[in-house]
Amino acid sequence: MLEDLARETGETSHLAIRSGDDVVVAAKVAGTGAFQLIDRAGGLRPAHCTALGKILLAVLPEERFRQFMIGTRLEPRTPKTITDRERFIQEIAQVRESGIAFDDGEYLPEVRCVAAPVRDFTGQVTAAIGISGPVWRLSLPLLQEMSAKVRAAADQLSAELGAKAFRGRIE
Repeated sequence: MLEDLARETGETSHLAIRSGDDVVVAAKVAGTGAFQLIDRAGGLRPAHCTALGKILLAVLPEERFRQFMIGTRLEPRTPKTITDRERFIQEIAQVRESGIAFDDGEYLPEVRCVAAPVRDFTGQVTAAIGISGPVWRLSLPLLQEMSAKVRAAADQLSAELGAKAFRGRIE
């Protein structure tokens, strides 16, 4: 699945799961573009400034998300990292509504990402899948266009895990 997404988009594809208040990149496949991220699978990333993390935070029950907001400092990783709590809560509400998350240089200043949820056979979101690439190659309009491919890959992986087709709002 990740190989197909990387080949189709030309960008690095990732699969992540939540680990406490962070995300762990469980698998990664380099894309076909000349420049690729050198991050390795297994690394921890702060959830609040990655598209993968925003998906996994958006599916938390409201009480657990509230605890996350109380107990986590939204540390700036770059000048674009969302550190304002109200703005971040609005961002997660938007992710919940659209079922897609973006990172425009919030984790790494020269990298943009898009992610979508992966569901298991019970319908629960258990992972997130996404792509990332350099800002000079992955423009904002192209990132929007690529979101459909990421969502399709997430839906396909979800179907392979036994989930029924699902679109839109995530909870």
